Amino acid sequence: MPRGLSEFELIDSLRSRAAVSARLLEGIGDDAAVTAPDGFTVTSVDAVVDGIHFHRKWSGPESVAIKAVATALSDIAAMGARPGEVYIALGLPPDIDTSWVERLAASVVSVTEGAGAVLAGGDTVASQTLFLAVTVVGHAERTEDLVLRSGALPGHLIAVTGSLGAAAAGHLLLEHPQRGDSIAEDVRQALIARQLEPRARLAESRILAANGTSSMIDVSDGLAADLGHIAKASGVRLEVRAELLPVAGGVAEVAAAGSRTGEDLALAGGEDYELALTIDASTFEAARTELRAVGCELTSIGKVAEGEGVVITRGGRPIDTPAGHDHLS
Repeated sequence: MPRGLSEFELIDSLRSRAAVSARLLEGIGDDAAVTAPDGFTVTSVDAVVDGIHFHRKWSGPESVAIKAVATALSDIAAMGARPGEVYIALGLPPDIDTSWVERLAASVVSVTEGAGAVLAGGDTVASQTLFLAVTVVGHAERTEDLVLRSGALPGHLIAVTGSLGAAAAGHLLLEHPQRGDSIAEDVRQALIARQLEPRARLAESRILAANGTSSMIDVSDGLAADLGHIAKASGVRLEVRAELLPVAGGVAEVAAAGSRTGEDLALAGGEDYELALTIDASTFEAARTELRAVGCELTSIGKVAEGEGVVITRGGRPIDTPAGHDHLS
């Protein structure tokens, strides 16, 4: 625990900042939170660890808070649920000062409430490595309002929100700053921001769910790997056309400096936290129009067929399916 700040002082600081909600009857400060949810709850647990998911040499406390909360909430977005409560277990090493922790706490509350959720509790422990283990709870009035990985059907389109490859390119720029020499500074900073401060597509996911999206997943481990989860859960084959991928601006240039392509980073880079989905062709245009109204593009990148696995083609010819991120490798 940082010198000059006790566990209970940190808890009091968080409690004084945290908002309340109609569902949260008792929050930070008691032995456990008490909620009165309506309908159905969706729960996910995620964690970020210094040196693996972020680096303090690159990330200030605000960026750490944003990444920790947003990546956890992205799992709620992938289900089409409304965000509700957030619980955080925080491991603090002794070399972090009180000011850093206070800024982290303020940012955790800010990003949580900015997403429409409330910080409802958690735990603090001393640790040799800084980490945040985040539990998020979402809500839905009906199970039919939720979107699972298992609903893809042959004939449906495969689509993805936003753009891909930016987070992986941003990570490469942080590791190898010289790779950004050929791109404009604003593009460079945008790529780095996608790595350090991702956002969850919460509002967009509910638009997609309302427009008949049949399956959905957030792109955290790389598009190819994450689509593989949909293919397996739905018992179908996903046929992706690499030339249709919405590769973010500047990604190809960064990738080329390392003898890779923009498509490589889009398919296997991971951490974009966009939504990959399948949707009936008859509702695709309506969904795209609604997403454009909130500033998000929806791109069709292929189709669902009978069979199994993920097949990626370029110019009609199959290419190797790149491996995504494995958290234990």
